[in-house]
Amino acid sequence: MNIRDKLYKLENKTEPKAINIDDSLYEKIRLATEKEYDAKLSDIINVAIEEYIERDNPTYYAKPDRETVTYRNLMLRKKNIKKLNEYHRKTGISFTRLVNGAIKEFFEN
Repeated sequence: MNIRDKLYKLENKTEPKAINIDDSLYEKIRLATEKEYDAKLSDIINVAIEEYIERDNPTYYAKPDRETVTYRNLMLRKKNIKKLNEYHRKTGISFTRLVNGAIKEFFEN
């Protein structure tokens, strides 16, 4: 990978998107921003989504029993939103469950 590839093009700006994130996953992201990565919460979520898209195998991630969720405002990349919407139309899996699945897989890998 070229170092320059770490930069995003103008056509892939972030857009505000409000979705429910499982609180346990959100806590993992929050801790990662404090202890491991020099990144914002939305940055990590965008990377998780990009890895998920790269695998191109959308799967349903059910909300665990007794899990609480919180409606969060995130800044997601346009291309990530577009691709997750395509997955939603193709599979019927909600946008929220796709994002939570991407985050879950990010921390498992």
